[in-house]
Amino acid sequence: MFPKTIEYYQNELTRMLEGERYGEAVRMLRFLLQCRHDDPQYKEEWQSLLGWLTVTFPEEVEAALGENRQDSDENGDEETESDMLRRHVRAKAAGDSKFTDKLLDMLAPHAPIEKQMMALEQIAHLDKRTVGERLKRWLTESRLHPLVQFRALQVLRSIQESGEIEIRKLGQTMRLAIAETPLAYEDYPERIRSVLDRVREVAESNQPGMIGFADETWRDFLAFVYGTSVYEELLAVDETGRDVWAAALHHTVQETAFGSADEEELAEWYGLTGAPGKAYHKALQVIKLFATVSNPGDS
Repeated sequence: MFPKTIEYYQNELTRMLEGERYGEAVRMLRFLLQCRHDDPQYKEEWQSLLGWLTVTFPEEVEAALGENRQDSDENGDEETESDMLRRHVRAKAAGDSKFTDKLLDMLAPHAPIEKQMMALEQIAHLDKRTVGERLKRWLTESRLHPLVQFRALQVLRSIQESGEIEIRKLGQTMRLAIAETPLAYEDYPERIRSVLDRVREVAESNQPGMIGFADETWRDFLAFVYGTSVYEELLAVDETGRDVWAAALHHTVQETAFGSADEEELAEWYGLTGAPGKAYHKALQVIKLFATVSNPGDS
């Protein structure tokens, strides 16, 4: 979760508690405790608040848990983070006729990136007929951060929009098929995934502590360059090219984590003969550019 997303839910919790809507607060707290976020302080606060509500308002808590069990029984499986967010968003939309418009207004071109991403996460659970065309028009007409563009494409696919859409990204104009947008890392072609596999293989023996960082960096990098000429190059990468990109990824992560990277050592680890060449430095330059401008919090 981005800080602005957490702030949004904190405000929602405050309103629920002030309005004595304890059952809704319990359901939201259970949802938040299953979400991924970096600050353990929030998890501790939410867990403490849930504990207090459980002791102070046992009937409301039991009713909330009963609704959760019923929903899980109807779905046949334990409710996922996505399921809980979908239910929350649709309940908000049903209770507030302007809720959808408020979310779409958060996509204003000059709005903070975190705010746009937060809106997209919720828009993904709304009715296609309500948001599809407006979302496509916004994506076509607005100058957006590459990670926001990619998430918007994913949302369009998830609400079952189809056809092609023209966008401008990193100085390039491209037409992309909405239905081909990867929704998960496994949706990327094997050649592209082989780069990260190679880094994992090398790091397992030499720097196992950086595998998670490399994993996150590569996934975000693919979203950042999706549809561009760099992405097309990755689609055609051969074994040598895979090693070049893997070494460049490893270099970037190593430099970010430790402040420096040893090119000669990396060349040896990845079997790059001689001194790293133009292809390596080009790949390194692109990944470093991504690392410099990709963090939504910096915008």
